Amino acid sequence: MTFSELVSQLKKFPFDEIRKEQDGYFEFVVSVKHLIGLYPIFEGYYGVPFKPAGISPTPRAQDVTKNYGGIQTQQTLYYASRGSISDCAMIWPWNDGNHATVKMARGMVGGET
Repeated sequence: MTFSELVSQLKKFPFDEIRKEQDGYFEFVVSVKHLIGLYPIFEGYYGVPFKPAGISPTPRAQDVTKNYGGIQTQQTLYYASRGSISDCAMIWPWNDGNHATVKMARGMVGGET
């Protein structure tokens, strides 16, 4: 599956909002109740979470996400390096407990875009 195919598959889910879509980047807001359906898709593409929610981020996780706002303990990071290209997805739950922002990016290894 390519990054573009992943985005196409995710677009089948109900969104509250698509915030940004461009080549190599997709950001959307989704209800937390729909996240359970996204996890298997993410794991099929990225593998298990690189940084699960509830775990403090490592320096590598911070480096991977620095261009997208970093990663915090309550957030989830999926990451896969494929040659010189890196793919990541960050799930940022909102304080309301009902929504999450999902940022997906494709760029150079090391978090560079």
